[in-house]
Amino acid sequence: MSFNADIFFVFFGLLSLYYLIMYLLSFKKFNTPASDHNELGFVLFVPALNEAKVIGDTCAQLNTLHARLHVVVINDGSDDGTGNVVRGYEGDRIHLFERKAPEARQGKGMALNMAYAWAQTQFKTWFPDLRDDQIIVGVTDADVFLHQNVITEVASTFQSASDVGAVQVPVSIKGANENLWLLMQDIEFQAFFLFIQKARNWISSVAMGGNGQFTRYSAMKTLGNRPWTRALTEDIDLGLALTGQGHRICFTGKTPVVQHGLTSFYRLLKQRSRWVQGHYQVWKRLGSLWRSESRLITKVDSTLYLMMIVIPLVLAANYALGIASMFGWVRVDSDLMFWLHGFGSWVPSTVQMVLGFSIQLIFLPSYTRVTNIKIPWYVAPGLMATFSIYTAAIWILASVIAFYRMATGKWGWIKTEREAISTSKVSI
Repeated sequence: MSFNADIFFVFFGLLSLYYLIMYLLSFKKFNTPASDHNELGFVLFVPALNEAKVIGDTCAQLNTLHARLHVVVINDGSDDGTGNVVRGYEGDRIHLFERKAPEARQGKGMALNMAYAWAQTQFKTWFPDLRDDQIIVGVTDADVFLHQNVITEVASTFQSASDVGAVQVPVSIKGANENLWLLMQDIEFQAFFLFIQKARNWISSVAMGGNGQFTRYSAMKTLGNRPWTRALTEDIDLGLALTGQGHRICFTGKTPVVQHGLTSFYRLLKQRSRWVQGHYQVWKRLGSLWRSESRLITKVDSTLYLMMIVIPLVLAANYALGIASMFGWVRVDSDLMFWLHGFGSWVPSTVQMVLGFSIQLIFLPSYTRVTNIKIPWYVAPGLMATFSIYTAAIWILASVIAFYRMATGKWGWIKTEREAISTSKVSI
């Protein structure tokens, strides 16, 4: 039995070219004016379901920020004392919004909608002198460390143009120098997502994330009273809805919000399977996106971003074909790489597998430049191989779990349990 592998070569070749172009585009400077964050009012929603381990430190840190800021911690039916911890910080800035059963634990989007509805009744009290376009609605995780620079950079980006409807901030993982799992996750965020998002600034296709997202209230109002949906990736869904309404989303690309990573393979797989399933859920936004008045390049890149969730499936097929060829179960041919066939029938498929592993390695050389983690040159090759195996394994397995959940009709929210937190000092 023979198989022509040209389709894989073309697929991964074009994908590598796309990433290379985005990487180069990310170096184009995105300039913003000096900001006056006191001209804006910030409302920060912090969903918290069983977050007693971290929510106290988060409230204490957010209390130190210099801004016109109100923090709404959403206790979504916690049974670990999360509400009691937050009550110790309640005051003029920190507010506790509690959801009880049976309304509680219906998903992050539903929790955000309820808190948002309540917060809107407070806006005139909190910001009596501000217009709707001067009020910024943010969302962070319960374990966030939000540096003062983040507020300054977000304010500057919003004040750079009136059509900026939302702003996304970079994310980094705390303790990446302590643990290989944490390092892998930090590389994902700061050596891959960072550069892709910086490039998307220029084509208005920045993707919203669940941590460090900020939306102009006037833009949020165009989405109705319940801007968040039940999608498992309610953040991406919100961003596409805003893009479909003609709002521009920008990426600061500078100071990241810092969050705890996951050291448990099981919990990490659980989290990523939710992300994969959520990506497939928001495909329903593609129709409205293409009917919108957004730029053609914005529509194309946003569509590519959503469709790239199938890459783990292509990778799985690619690896399966390569393994089958090595064992002599199938013969792999390639018209594009026919000259390699002279070295053995297994060579084209092996090259195909290497190409598949190497897609994201375009971004790794810049990792040490944007972080405080120095990687010795002699460690780099092993780290690249480890990262390639990590991303392939995690996303392929997460895709299998996501498809199983979809096939069995399981669409409910998947809560990733909080682990023991890193005690390393945050360095920005």
